[in-house]
Formats: sequence, structure tokens, C-alpha cells
Amino acid sequence: MRVLVTINCHGVDASAAGGIALAKMMNELGHEVLLQAAPGGPVAKAAGEQGLDVSGLNLQKSAIVTGLLPFKKLMKKFAPDVICTTRADGQTACVLAASDIPLIRIRCDIRKPRTGRLWRIIDSKTDLMVFPSRFMVERGYAGEREGAIAVIPHPVDTELFSPVKHMETLPRLLISIGRLSPMKGHKTLIRALTLLPEDICATIIGPSSQQSQEELLAFARDLGVESRLSLPGRIDSIREILSKGGIGVVTSLGSEVISRAGMEIMSTGLPLLAAATNGLLDLVRDGETGLLHSPGNYRQLAVQAGFLFENPDMALRMGRRARNRCVSGFSYQVIGKEWEEVLHTLFGKEHLSGLRVP
Repeated sequence: MRVLVTINCHGVDASAAGGIALAKMMNELGHEVLLQAAPGGPVAKAAGEQGLDVSGLNLQKSAIVTGLLPFKKLMKKFAPDVICTTRADGQTACVLAASDIPLIRIRCDIRKPRTGRLWRIIDSKTDLMVFPSRFMVERGYAGEREGAIAVIPHPVDTELFSPVKHMETLPRLLISIGRLSPMKGHKTLIRALTLLPEDICATIIGPSSQQSQEELLAFARDLGVESRLSLPGRIDSIREILSKGGIGVVTSLGSEVISRAGMEIMSTGLPLLAAATNGLLDLVRDGETGLLHSPGNYRQLAVQAGFLFENPDMALRMGRRARNRCVSGFSYQVIGKEWEEVLHTLFGKEHLSGLRVP
């Protein structure tokens, strides 16, 4: 099967990462895959590093006007059996340039669905809409759509993010991953440190975004926990740091359609203390693979962390269950097979109503 994946994102956000993962999975399953992204951009670079074939073509926003004709030529040359698109820009271009080819739109952003007559026409010509998390369907992100929809989680590379070794003791280190945006709620973790024993430390991995490392360190300094906080910034490989952690933390105050950080932490074999918001509610099984806390409630987070550090056997069991959940439910092999089944169904023009999520 020939599969075209269009990714018209400015950077490698959750949507782009999901599209690249889809292309990689289909490629590894033996399908002929081509990925469309802006030439020379971060998405094209990331896809190239994965060994994927990339067509350098920009369809972002107004670039559709100049990019539509080259896109039509690309359709004729590659002749895809199925198209998967991650953004509204690509979805619109596909409807205009290749309306006869089965089209899947993958929704992976927190913005509400578009409305209006024009958008209803585009949506009606889209064969299937896929969401990475059930909460999006329950919250109405399908909008006015009457066509088929499905929930297929994003995968995590369980071979890359795997336990370095079997842990027999629980390191007294909390690990969090995420850009330094206020929405990620990192101050919740820093406040929680003030209520935890002095031998418990925390590492927050991520680049500056509306907040700098210096600002968060100053916040920790004012609370008297600066010496227990590490902010290494953006790093190429987080696996080594994760291997030194005892408990993972995701303190997001919102967003989190999916949580790549949470999945990577769990896949490494750490229990996850996560804010009870959006896609994290679908990811974490409370009391089994981790614990959920109210977003922003640092006292609750501190109690949970303290409890697990005082009961390391329970924390280690949660970590093993978290790893097993990722392998059985979110690995490339499992999610790749789910996608392959959907693509075959769509390409075969079979009835899609069974994919509809109530």
C-alpha cells in the first residue's frame, strides 16, 4: 500500500511527532510511505533522521495557494492509496487536489474544531477522523462531523524508552519532562519539594518557553529548594536521566491531548504522578500505573510522592505495570497494527460505521 502522510506544522509538536511515528510504523510494516513537509524545516529534518522519504513541499496557511499545483503533481507521481493528514491546511489541500483518494484527518491539538459551511464541505469529503485520546471525542472535538471517527493512541518507542536495568531500590529523584511553559505547571512540582524530605530532589527537563531556567531557579531559591532542583534544559537523549529517576511527574495545568513525556516515563518503568487533566486521564490508571492529582495541587502531589518514597515496593510495582501498559497498549508494534487495519479498511472502501465512537 502507498501511504502519503502530510505534516504542515512549524515545529515538531505532538501533531508532527504523531505523523512521523505513523509514517515510520507503516514503513516498518513494509508499505511504501512518503511524507510531505516544508522543505528544510524541523519536521522534514526529523523525518529524514528516521530514514523516511520526504517531499519538500509547503502547504502551511497561505502557502496552499502556491503549493496546490505542485501538490497535484506529487499526487500524480506518487499515486497514494491513502492519505493521512495532521493539520487543517493539509486536509484542505487534499480535498482540493485529490478528492478521489481516501483521506484521514488526524486531530491532535487542543483547539476546538472549525465550523461553518466551507468547513462542513471539507469535512464531508474526509473519510475518517482519528483522535489520539478518547477524551477528545467525549469533549466534542468531533464538532459537527457526521462521518466515521476512531480513537488510535499515539505510540511510544518502547525499545528506546526501556528500563536500563531492573530496579531493586527506588532513587529519591523526581523526573519531569516538558517545555518551561506556565501551562506545564512546573511550579507545582517545585512547591511540592518544600513539603518533602530534604534528600528528595527533582529534575525538570525542557527548553525555555515563556519561562526561563533562571526564572524557575529563582522561584525555587525563594522557596529554599534551589539546591534540590536541576534544570538541564533541552537534551538530545533523556533516557539516561530517566534511568536515574525514581518517580516521574507530569504537572500540566491543561493541554496534554496526549502526553509524550508521560508515555516515555512510563515506558522506562517509572510510576507516574500526573495531573488529572485531558489525555492524562486516559493514560494513567490511578493506583495501578501511577497516581493522579488535581492540577496545581502541590500539597496532594507532595503527599503522593512522599507516600511512594516511603513505600518503594509499591512504587516499583507501579513502575513495572506502567512499563507493561506501554508495551501492550502503546508500542509501535501494537499501534502500527491498529493503523494498518484501519488503512486496509479504508482503502478497501469497506463500511466505516463500525469505527464510530459513541
